[in-house]
Amino acid sequence: MSRWEYMRRLEELLSDIPPGEREEALQYYNDYINDSDKENEAEVLASLGTPEQVAATIKEGLEGGGGEFTEKGFHGVSDENSNSLSEYREPVVEPQEEKKAAKNRGLSGGVIALIVVLCIFGSPVIIGAAGSALGFILSCFTIFFALVLGFGASALILLALAIFLAVTGIIQLAPAPLIGSALIAAAFISAGLGILFLVLTVLITGKLIPAIYKGIGYLFNKLFGKKGVKN
Repeated sequence: MSRWEYMRRLEELLSDIPPGEREEALQYYNDYINDSDKENEAEVLASLGTPEQVAATIKEGLEGGGGEFTEKGFHGVSDENSNSLSEYREPVVEPQEEKKAAKNRGLSGGVIALIVVLCIFGSPVIIGAAGSALGFILSCFTIFFALVLGFGASALILLALAIFLAVTGIIQLAPAPLIGSALIAAAFISAGLGILFLVLTVLITGKLIPAIYKGIGYLFNKLFGKKGVKN
């Protein structure tokens, strides 16, 4: 028999007693069952007895005057002149859930205290490691930006020099063919180097820097337990 069937049957059996006493009795036994361990609900109901037995005990106690509800029914007082009303007494039952919650609170407090202590004593190491990592990242960015600026500036200077040498060489072809030819050859070399530095600048800005950003994002996602960046 489930607790709901038990309480419904007990309510039916107590339908002939005063409403106030009936409500107090039902409230008592409902709270008693709620406060007990749900896993042992069948044992609790068995210890109370059948609804018929509980109802009979309650009615016998009410016929004797005042008293109180217990897990064994309604117990009357010995004084026949007592006009005290039946009183509700909380069952002395400590739920298993409350024990587990208290234990978990104790463990949580210990873990928090341990974390605080580790943070206090490990803060110099943590700060030093974080500073080193930040310095390394800033150094990498500085190097890459210096490379981009250096290669870009070199490409512009070499291309401009190639144009100057080519124009000068063409002008010198008539009066001094050897000098003009040498200047034109130097212009081709300068142009080739300028194009090489220009290609390197494009590769760094278009391929290498985005790859570095993706790598840093992947690293942070790994550290914080998120999914890595998809290529």
